[in-house]
Amino acid sequence: MKQAFAWFLPVVLALAAGASIAWRVLPEPESDDAAGLLRMEVANGCGVPRVGRAVADELQMRGFDIYAVRDYREHLSKTTVFDLRDPTGGNARKMARALSVQRRWRKLPLGPRAVPETRVELDSSRYLEVRLVVGADYRRFFADVIPLY
Repeated sequence: MKQAFAWFLPVVLALAAGASIAWRVLPEPESDDAAGLLRMEVANGCGVPRVGRAVADELQMRGFDIYAVRDYREHLSKTTVFDLRDPTGGNARKMARALSVQRRWRKLPLGPRAVPETRVELDSSRYLEVRLVVGADYRRFFADVIPLY
């Protein structure tokens, strides 16, 4: 019995020390790297009134440059980022990465990272680089947004 306990205690201490070190080196949640760099507009495409304005307010509090808020011409089921300037879609991908979310339990990531769809819709007459169309899945990316009536 003494031999079992003599091995048990060092093993438990080593595991606890390893877990503590691993916990400290886990990456922190990523910051919005596109905040303030891209001029964007927010369009409400989910069909719920005033969600576009609520999302725009949330993004402004995070540091994004929102130049316009409007309703989109159709209803979308998925939140989508449209690139209005770059034919390769680089601006849209950068914005989608900044808006992506990762479910977490404590600091540990759960499941795949949720990233908005990206599309290219060139419009050289606009001064904006990106259009964010808020789709019916907006709660996935903006869980704390409450449209005020």
